[in-house]
Amino acid sequence: MLGLGAVVLGLAAWQSASIAAQQAYDRLLSGGTIQIAENVYVQGGVVALDPPVAAIATLSAYDLVFYKVVDPRGVVVAGYEDLASTAGPAAIRSGVVLQDGTYQGQRVRMATVARQIDDERLGGWATIVVAQTVDARVALARDLTFKALGVIAVMSVLALLATGWAVRLALKPLTRIEREILRRHPTDLQPIQTEPPVEIRNLVHAIDDFMRRLSDRIAAMQRFIADAAHQIRTPLAALDAQVELLSNARPGKRQEDHVARIRERTTELARLTSQLLDHAMVIHRADAAPAVAIDLNELAKNVLAKAVPLSLPREVDISFVPARRPAVIEGDAPSLREALANLIDNALVHGARTKVSVTVSASDEGAWIEVGDDGEGFPIEGGAHLTRPFEKGEGSSGSGLGLSIAYEVARAHDGALSFARRNGLTCVRISFPATKLSSDAT
Repeated sequence: MLGLGAVVLGLAAWQSASIAAQQAYDRLLSGGTIQIAENVYVQGGVVALDPPVAAIATLSAYDLVFYKVVDPRGVVVAGYEDLASTAGPAAIRSGVVLQDGTYQGQRVRMATVARQIDDERLGGWATIVVAQTVDARVALARDLTFKALGVIAVMSVLALLATGWAVRLALKPLTRIEREILRRHPTDLQPIQTEPPVEIRNLVHAIDDFMRRLSDRIAAMQRFIADAAHQIRTPLAALDAQVELLSNARPGKRQEDHVARIRERTTELARLTSQLLDHAMVIHRADAAPAVAIDLNELAKNVLAKAVPLSLPREVDISFVPARRPAVIEGDAPSLREALANLIDNALVHGARTKVSVTVSASDEGAWIEVGDDGEGFPIEGGAHLTRPFEKGEGSSGSGLGLSIAYEVARAHDGALSFARRNGLTCVRISFPATKLSSDAT
């Protein structure tokens, strides 16, 4: 940029120097021409010239000078006969006319002016033409340009040095930030303590925000892994105990009881493992999965068909109420399927006595899916704590992950998980804001 600026300034300096030299020498040429014109006189009925030595000397001190005087009759009375000017009569009678030309193979600057002759016989206008070569003009313009280029070069070097110093000074805090980060332990995700310069403050704040979110995610995963290890250890210990009892049991009713308990423990462990994987998948897809258009009616109907087993230990009435208007949102279909499947499974296994309902609805304010059952339910006011992993309701034999999965999915879609008692049913609702409504819903 400094080099480009220097070139532009150099061209501007050459242009300015050329104009300055042209104007300076044009004034000299115009003044000399006027002095020559003032020395034109009539003597004996003939136009004559008394050349002003000082004017001609001043002009010839810098370049070659040529002149010509033509009387009103068109007769050359002094100077070079072949020196010609293209200036019009009207223009030269009102003042000096300057123009570029060529004479004797050299570039010249010509000044032409007319002088009125007050004589009865020669009355009219005499024409005076003065030409000067342009070598001195070019030399002056070149000299002024070189001096300007010298100043530009010095200023460019100073600007380059100042820029390097300023950049080094401005980026010095980055070196301190670098050293602070390099000294940190990999587990230290606290905000950067070094005060950043104003120019990169937003960048440092973005890094701090990223580390905060990363720290929250790592902390959540660490808590989840610790809780999962604890939760899996319990059924594994119970399963090991049942296997030990079975190995020492005699054939008969007692052995069949042990086998049934082992089967129950195995099913419980398989379900816990599946929900742990589902929970980890939901957390991962919250930030990684792209949003697509999802028809909540179609999704709820398919999930309900797959979640309800072909046989149940009791008579349960299953109902599905679709939305009357299109209920299409932008979201992650696998996560929503897992969330709804867990809510339906919770209702069937831990809640419903005779009835389970799945309802979908949509409005201009948003959309929602609600699962209700006629079981004993849980205290609505204190239901929020059940959204934490491995939190169970009183007397529940589940893993405590179903509502947690639904809560994580709702939060990933900028929605909410809420609880209510309606029409004798305990209802769990996943709500989605209007901002998640797809354009397909219209």
